[in-house]
Amino acid sequence: MADELAEIDGIKPNIWLDDGQEREVSSQTSSSVYKVKRTGDHYYWRGAIRWVCYRYSTGGSPINARTCKHLKSLLGEKYELARLRMKNPDGPQPKAGRSKAPSKAKSTPKTPVKRKRPADEEEDDDEEIEDDDSKAPPAKRGRKTATSSSKGKEKQKTEEGAEEEDNASDDAEGEVPAGKSPPELLLATKWDIETGPDPTGWWMSEKLDGVRTFYDGTTFISRLGNAFTPPNWFLDKLPKDLTLDGELYGGRGTFQSTVSIVKTVNSVHWKNISFQIFDIPSRGDEPFEQRYEFLQKMFGENGTHATDQICVVQHEVAKDREHVLDKLKEVESVGGEGLMLRKPGSVYEGRRSGTLLKIKTFYDAEAIVTGYAPGKGRNKGITGALKCRMESGKLFNVGSGLSDKIRRQPPPIGSIITYRFQELTRDGVPRFPSYVGVAADKDQPKDAEIPEHRRAGTSASGAA
Repeated sequence: MADELAEIDGIKPNIWLDDGQEREVSSQTSSSVYKVKRTGDHYYWRGAIRWVCYRYSTGGSPINARTCKHLKSLLGEKYELARLRMKNPDGPQPKAGRSKAPSKAKSTPKTPVKRKRPADEEEDDDEEIEDDDSKAPPAKRGRKTATSSSKGKEKQKTEEGAEEEDNASDDAEGEVPAGKSPPELLLATKWDIETGPDPTGWWMSEKLDGVRTFYDGTTFISRLGNAFTPPNWFLDKLPKDLTLDGELYGGRGTFQSTVSIVKTVNSVHWKNISFQIFDIPSRGDEPFEQRYEFLQKMFGENGTHATDQICVVQHEVAKDREHVLDKLKEVESVGGEGLMLRKPGSVYEGRRSGTLLKIKTFYDAEAIVTGYAPGKGRNKGITGALKCRMESGKLFNVGSGLSDKIRRQPPPIGSIITYRFQELTRDGVPRFPSYVGVAADKDQPKDAEIPEHRRAGTSASGAA
């Protein structure tokens, strides 16, 4: 697949960075040296403390449409202006500045870099941000919290730890700052196709590839308590006397761009986002069927608050196990992520529960260990993630699925490991990979064969 950043409007970058590659760049005003890293279709820089997303001078632009003088000097100003126009065509148009001397840059593709990684917003049945140890996350913004107890926060974190394999990474500074509490959300457990409970009579819906969001009657809040900043016209579509659980959604195969939009203050691209509602916690004591009927009356077709951007996720009753598997195949064939199963008559629980099940297809592949990322938080002093290289040459990190024993005695550099993931990013890097084990019978890594519709940024015919 051609890399969209290789050439834009006939302009190529002065220095080419593969996805995940880093370069050292000298400051133009001091003796400082920065590291620039490409992550997907955007860039980050690292000073002495942490990775920070490049910010375009007008502010408020999507994270993939930001730059600075160092990046312009490294890649070329004409190229950068073309890249910003391509990534933010409806935003403020960048203007050319005075040319500056090229930065001194040297490639450091193999040198382990110690860096400070902010809160890991874990991948789960309710993805918030695509951010594992192979991704350099943006700087933290101010946070607004939903109403919940600190006891609920500890309870939620403990239960999420049991689902480590399905999380982006447990090596993180994921603690919510003092005085901040995440909303108590209903979290799913995995349904085993062979041994899982009989799904007959359960409610079945598509598992959306969006950003999990709690509406507290005033604004949208992430599962870790971070406030999103949608335009007022978007929030004005919602009533103020209830709470809602759903996802901010840009369509199948658009997770990366959706994250970019919802994490940007008042982005003009919110017009491409919908709020897909799948529950109403403020009526959580009622059985699911009553809650679903209420949501349909409010936001469904001809509902009192019906609008194109506020939708209720459609559910249907599963006839039997075969019906579920057929539906899973149908959804995945058009670029969907998977399915969710809701137990009939169930109440809304603010924790991980067996009343909500998730189903999705995973792929296994091998990679060679090239180094180790230091641990943070409870993993300080031991391995935080394995630095790996795919058969294709792409670099990425595996931080999920590692036991404490493995973190203390990780597979040696040069060994082949097996990892599991759901799909590739649009730049061919595994999204939220999880460690499976050492592939003792392999001497070369092997990439998984992924159908085109399982690559982020692509969609099958008929995909929304």
